[in-house]
Amino acid sequence: MCYLARNIEKRFDPSLLVPGAASVLCFLAPYGRGEGGVAGFAQGMDYHKVVKDRLFAVMEFLKDSFSGFEGRPFVDSAPVLERFWAVKAGLGFIGQNNFFISPLYGLRTIIGVIISNIPSDLFPRHAPLPAEECGSCGACLRACPSGALRAPFDLDARKCISYLTIESHDPLPEQLASSETRRGWRFGCEECMRACPWDKPLTPLPEFETHREELSAMTAEEWGTLTKEEFESRFGDSGLMRAGLEKLAGYSK
Repeated sequence: MCYLARNIEKRFDPSLLVPGAASVLCFLAPYGRGEGGVAGFAQGMDYHKVVKDRLFAVMEFLKDSFSGFEGRPFVDSAPVLERFWAVKAGLGFIGQNNFFISPLYGLRTIIGVIISNIPSDLFPRHAPLPAEECGSCGACLRACPSGALRAPFDLDARKCISYLTIESHDPLPEQLASSETRRGWRFGCEECMRACPWDKPLTPLPEFETHREELSAMTAEEWGTLTKEEFESRFGDSGLMRAGLEKLAGYSK
């Protein structure tokens, strides 16, 4: 994940991404619980497209509301500090497991951002949210199967099952090679989320649910016999393409 070290200056200065930037608008898109060894955010269509499409719709509204409006939408694909801005916007806080947590919606939200040229004080303020913070239960640290959560707010991505099954190009460490030690996860991991007292059931966006039924029903044998053509036909619009069939099938053992 070396890309996180690039473009640091843009992460702290949105005007380098959007010239004339005067506001950062933050939105939360809910997703559901993971099934079939696949994290909840990947149970349907690729969240990057789903959320960005909705942000474009918001921007059309803003163009009608503000003369001279200009802006760009971002969804986890550019050097934008989404969690930082969501906290600054008063939508929630960062938990000990490093997730953004909304007091109203819990942990299962994708953050969408619009950086615009309209000063923030021209937008109406949202209703005040409950002043809450993570607490000190430590449930997420105890729940982590791989020890990736070493301490509060301290995540070693090299041990994180989500990182290893999605982003990493290296083989799984020997201690996580079996499905049992990964607790059945083959794309992502939700153990620290599920242990969190802030985890709440949500009504997901419909687009985030389009593959839930088939993913829930798939067995390890089916993953192992799925062809590349079948995989792309069934899941080509989903985030599963980021890992690819070979990886997903191999992690089904």
